[in-house]
Amino acid sequence: MFRLRMAVKEKKVQRFSSNQRNISPHPRLREPPLNLPTIRPRTTPQIPTLPNPESKFQSLIEGLDSKDWTKVCESLNDARRFALYHSSLLVPLLEKVTVVVVKSMKNPRSALCKTSIMASSDIFKAFGDQLLGSNSDALDSLLLLKASQDKKLVCEEADKT
Repeated sequence: MFRLRMAVKEKKVQRFSSNQRNISPHPRLREPPLNLPTIRPRTTPQIPTLPNPESKFQSLIEGLDSKDWTKVCESLNDARRFALYHSSLLVPLLEKVTVVVVKSMKNPRSALCKTSIMASSDIFKAFGDQLLGSNSDALDSLLLLKASQDKKLVCEEADKT
C-alpha cells in the first residue's frame, strides 16, 4: 500500500470581530447609522411629578390621538403621571385613556406594549373600582394574554400587573 501525501495549502482566513462582519471594507460604500427612536419604559419610581399638570392636559389628549408610536408612548407615561400624582384631573379622560391602553397593548412594538401595561397597572392602582366597564374587561383579558406571551420583556411586566 502506498501512502500518498498531498500538500494542502492552508487558506488564510481573515478573522473579523462581530462588529466588522457587516461593514463594507470601502468607506464610501458604508451607510450612515440609522437614527431610530429608542424608548425605554420607566418604572413607577422613575416617573417624576408634573410641575404644571393643567398645561400638560391638552398635550396628553393630542398625544393619545397621535399616529406616531413614540408620541403615544410619551403620552402613556404622562397618563401614568396623572394617575399617580393628579388622579382627579385624569377622571374625565379615563375612558379614552383605557381605550388607548388597550389599543397599545395590541401593538407589536415591545416598548409601547410594555409602557401600556405599566400604565394600566398605575391606573388600576389609582382608580380601582372606577374602571368597571367594557374597556376594563378587555384590559383584563389582554393582560392575561400578554402574561402568557413569549416576549420576555412584555411577559414579565404583565406578570407584575
